[in-house]
Amino acid sequence: MSGDRAVSTVMDVAMALLLISASVLLVGLHLSGSDDEFDDDRADRTAELLGESTLSVRYSLADTAPIDDRAGESYRTEYGSATGLLADAAVANARIDGTRIRPAGDEFETAVDASVESALVGSSGDFYAVAEWEPYDNASINGTATAGERPPPTADVSSVTLTASSGFPAVDSAEIERAYLDGGTDWNEYLGNRTDRIDTPENKSFEAAGMVVGSAIVDGYFPPADTQRTLESQGVSHELAVFRYEQIVAPLEYEFTGTTNPDHHGPLKRDEADAVEANAQVLRGLEDADAFGRNGLGHWIGKDLQTALEPEIAAIEEKYDGDRRDEEIAALLADEISTADVTITIQTWNHD
Repeated sequence: MSGDRAVSTVMDVAMALLLISASVLLVGLHLSGSDDEFDDDRADRTAELLGESTLSVRYSLADTAPIDDRAGESYRTEYGSATGLLADAAVANARIDGTRIRPAGDEFETAVDASVESALVGSSGDFYAVAEWEPYDNASINGTATAGERPPPTADVSSVTLTASSGFPAVDSAEIERAYLDGGTDWNEYLGNRTDRIDTPENKSFEAAGMVVGSAIVDGYFPPADTQRTLESQGVSHELAVFRYEQIVAPLEYEFTGTTNPDHHGPLKRDEADAVEANAQVLRGLEDADAFGRNGLGHWIGKDLQTALEPEIAAIEEKYDGDRRDEEIAALLADEISTADVTITIQTWNHD
């Protein structure tokens, strides 16, 4: 999900009813029929229709600080295809080491689930969809969203897997390789000219690659131009933006300028708003840390890459050494890392 969107209005509600009604009619008519018509193509047809249907999702922000202590109800409305909204929900549900880094992810996923199920009313089969965002295999930063109910063990399941956009910028493979191989020299723009504080050459290389991955993630969650306008705004939109920054750094165990007082948030202050600098702080960690990158997202991803890909890295190190080893590891990272896609698996089966 990107940027701040208006709380629903009468026009939003009217449009939502029109879109959902049309989607329900089209999807229900297409998927309904006798059990004899069920075949292995049902999952493909369901995926096609969910990609083409346009839904409106309205969800509550009532439990989201700083809204939770305000009187009245606050809602947000999102529009998109069913598969696109599932992908958005997976990204909104992202966690670092199991700790949520975005507010209202559960509420948004629940609303998407309800809208997708409504769109499939009238079909003769059941469905289950799982959307997963993971920038590399076994990553400890990941997000998942589901819709429907899991199939029973005895069901004759038809399944299809597709990809949808995560909303994050794509990471260029050549950029990853160059970061790993040139870490600490050409990549000072990511490393903040503090390469002297990195302990070992190996960590420096992985940290440089982590900076590239982290930059795509941070700019995806906080698009600089849109976020700049929000940080300069008045009221709840500004407060929500500050809260989102606080949440993404919480698992990294640091706070902006070491305080939770919004008046001391540096680039998050309205009169000193600087989205580019705020994103850089998330990426590199505190400027006055004892060692470069302590707690920064780029440093954290660099360490997580080594853990997540440990078997593959060990196999390369056993087979190669020197420059060839470094080139093979760089190629591995370039091949494994992808920030731009969410994988969606859709399963369908007949009613019992």
